[in-house]
Amino acid sequence: MSINRLFETIYYLIEHKQTTAKELAEHFEVSTRTIYRDLDRLIVAGFPIYANQGAKGGIYIDSEFVLDKMTFSDDEQNQILMALQCIERLQDRDEAGLIDKMAALFNKNKLDWIEVDFTTWHHNNSQNEKFETIKKAIFEQKEIKFKYINSYGEKSQRCVFPNKLFFKANTWYLQGYCLQKNSYRVFRLTRIIELLTTSNYFQLEEIALPPKINKIPNLNTPRIKVILKFDKSIGSVVFDEFGDGVICEDTAGNYIVSSVVPDDYWLISFILSFGSKVEVIEPQDLKDKVIIEINKIKAVYKQT
Repeated sequence: MSINRLFETIYYLIEHKQTTAKELAEHFEVSTRTIYRDLDRLIVAGFPIYANQGAKGGIYIDSEFVLDKMTFSDDEQNQILMALQCIERLQDRDEAGLIDKMAALFNKNKLDWIEVDFTTWHHNNSQNEKFETIKKAIFEQKEIKFKYINSYGEKSQRCVFPNKLFFKANTWYLQGYCLQKNSYRVFRLTRIIELLTTSNYFQLEEIALPPKINKIPNLNTPRIKVILKFDKSIGSVVFDEFGDGVICEDTAGNYIVSSVVPDDYWLISFILSFGSKVEVIEPQDLKDKVIIEINKIKAVYKQT
């Protein structure tokens, strides 16, 4: 079912006064059966749509019907317009015509309030294209193939039935049924390479219901509590990486972060990425690991 088509059906009925299921089917390029299902949904939702039999009969909406006088509050009307704009930005499709029509029906000005771009500030990349490819595969229920780089830098070939794209902790993820693992898995989009869509169709309902996404699984990685001190000169980066609930300032204006994080090589590389602008306060074991890694780096450069 297309939500866009339902809204456009309402607009079409208001604009044309009276029509037929055949005309609507030709206009939206769907079957008349689909049109009748859409009309049933609109009637159940409370829209005053009627049908007259006979040679001069047809489908029409109450002539006194005004969309903004229905059960939509002023706030709900704004939410509908904002949701349509989200669809336009995330689907990389031009829904401006539909948004303009809905804004006119609600007698509201359209606010251009959201923009989504998956490229980085440093250089252009393929994230937009990757997102669009996966999104299309989800809607068409087609299998995708790609190589995936795990947290240890290992590459593996994956065949996946994609289920959902979701955004968490500044990163886009894909949830899908992995044929290699015979279970649902979560993949970071940035680690997916050589992505392509196959001609194989699937029905997730015939496999298993996807689990709810409440956290990013990290099954084999233990977590530890760390206390880090960041120089005040990189405060903006600190707030980019951590929520303000775990950040406080010392008397010199530096930022003290107390957080629970994965205890793996990522943590060491993360700390080293700030150079001398960060200091490990606790635990001592983490301090020792950072020093060992620094000595390994020094040894590499001594060899060259």
